[in-house]
Amino acid sequence: MTALVDTGWLRAGAHGDLADGDRREVTLPDGRLVLLVGAAGRVFACAADCPHQDSPLCDATLDGTVITCPLHFWQWDLVDGSPLGIAELPLPVFEVREADGEILVRIEG
Repeated sequence: MTALVDTGWLRAGAHGDLADGDRREVTLPDGRLVLLVGAAGRVFACAADCPHQDSPLCDATLDGTVITCPLHFWQWDLVDGSPLGIAELPLPVFEVREADGEILVRIEG
């Protein structure tokens, strides 16, 4: 586990069955706030706030891997953060890995 942490992987909490549609806002050990989202049978990690006006995405709607901001309806694909529809900015997304029952999020830079 130490090798993963040394290479930019940060613990984001226990896996604990994050089912499709479930969301969990977590603060990583480096202080960043991320949103974990269960979608399409996977766990995704993205910025917890909309890049448009910093509104929280914990109340966003989810359709497959598409997340929609509740404030101005900007949409992104959780797979790569690409903007969809009217969204003008990408959503920061992070690589996720599960190890020893924990969710690990890779933060680079």
